[in-house]
Amino acid sequence: MATRTQIYKEILREYDALRTEQAAKLRQRKEEIYRRLPHVREIDETLSMLGVQTAKLVLLKPGDMQEALVEMRAKQKELQTERRMLLESIGLTPADMELEYVCETCKDTGYVDNVPCTCLKQKVMDKLYDQSNVRDIVKVENFDHFDVRLYSEQVSKKEGISPRENAMQILRQALAFVENFADGGQNLLLYGATGLGKTFLCSCIAKELLDQGYVVLYLTAGQLFRKLEEIRFSKDEDAEKEEWDKELLEADLLIIDDLGTEFATLFTASELFRLINDRKLKNKSVIISTNLNPEDITNQYSDRITSRLREYKVLKFFGDDIRVVKKFRKSSGDMSR
Repeated sequence: MATRTQIYKEILREYDALRTEQAAKLRQRKEEIYRRLPHVREIDETLSMLGVQTAKLVLLKPGDMQEALVEMRAKQKELQTERRMLLESIGLTPADMELEYVCETCKDTGYVDNVPCTCLKQKVMDKLYDQSNVRDIVKVENFDHFDVRLYSEQVSKKEGISPRENAMQILRQALAFVENFADGGQNLLLYGATGLGKTFLCSCIAKELLDQGYVVLYLTAGQLFRKLEEIRFSKDEDAEKEEWDKELLEADLLIIDDLGTEFATLFTASELFRLINDRKLKNKSVIISTNLNPEDITNQYSDRITSRLREYKVLKFFGDDIRVVKKFRKSSGDMSR
């Protein structure tokens, strides 16, 4: 795992390597051209000397500066024309004697007038997606595809509202979470039965924040605790493991999906409390999704953990399994209700 600073440093090293590679290719092209057209080398050497000779003349005879500049430009044009014609004789152009850039806008530096280039922003986003674990998922699971019509309009006697109205309220809360994310310290607890859209909503939020350049780490509870066990109990000293552990605390958003499905031990309980407590102290956001209701959470986890989770904004999902609803409507050809 890498922080944003580390990601930027890595990308800038990639730019450096790219420019070095392109410079080496240019040298090879020039040597091959000079081998085939020796006179082009002579022209290039003359062109490079013209500027030096003109500068010396201006220093020695300032009064002749204008005349010297006109003469130099005329000579340059003459040589460049001859050079172009020679290159064209073997199917090349003057551009073949210049550096090639992957990004012409920033000349493969990543910046234009000290402002990040579009290509740099894209590279950062790509790396953030790569380490978030959601690159492929968010192509489908995003706010554009969050369909409240999959939830029933029938009012639940127990809840007092319909699953659809509840889904609309949850959607508004999720959008507000994204909109106010820069303020820091927001935490969500999503709970409800399987198939109600909790994981889908996590993916929606992850995509929006990744697109804004935030570091998002998305893990199932099983993945999270297996990785923590590997870090804690491995005898090997591994800087990457230490960095990974650090990133769990430093990522802008940590999403823990399916809490409660992990094999519960004293270790998992201790690590869960450490994560949510340390991230609270750092004002870093957490989203937890679970099939457990608040009573189950209290029974399964320690008082310390449940005390912290009570501080989270709780979003309850209820209704029919929308995966079944979606499958039924697709098979019947009705996706409008």
